[in-house]
Amino acid sequence: MNLVKQIQDMLARGVVTLSNSAKKMRELQAEFLAGEVRSELEHVEPYGFTSEPKTDGNAEAFAMFFDGNRSNGIIFCVADRRYRLTNMKPGEVAIYDDQGQKVYFTRDNLLIETPKDLVATVGGSTSLSSTGDVDITAPKTKIHGQLIVDGLIKGSGGLAISGGSGAAVDGDLTTTGDVTANGVSLDHHTHDHGPAPDK
Repeated sequence: MNLVKQIQDMLARGVVTLSNSAKKMRELQAEFLAGEVRSELEHVEPYGFTSEPKTDGNAEAFAMFFDGNRSNGIIFCVADRRYRLTNMKPGEVAIYDDQGQKVYFTRDNLLIETPKDLVATVGGSTSLSSTGDVDITAPKTKIHGQLIVDGLIKGSGGLAISGGSGAAVDGDLTTTGDVTANGVSLDHHTHDHGPAPDK
């Protein structure tokens, strides 16, 4: 094999047609130019990052064959231009998939977006510190456990408490409306003062 042909055979560009992710190093089948199909090509990924490419013949594979030997190669990169985010600013970073889910490090914020569920499982403590406001918009927010708030609690939709030992207030309780206890109104009930004392 002459040197030029050997160099040409060292690199190849094709499409992914099969994937075996059960092994510790994923193996891909790819079809290169002129219908050349190569199987069991190890897909080399950087430590801490992995993805499962689509195998519909559209994800692009970039392969390297050592010494130009087409039976001894690896795939060092898989790309899929159909789903890549576009119009990003210099320095921005994103993780994305084919469903429109993404973690996007923009110049102004960290954007997490998914049309699915967002689930976080934490084995230890969770700490959130923010120098700005925290704004949650949801039809309902559930907390399974004790809620402890160090600051003032303000609400505009009312307050309903049931179960447990009821509600206890350590300090003054001020209300601009009536207070009803066991069906008895504080504003509208009358006291029976008994007979008038003798003069």
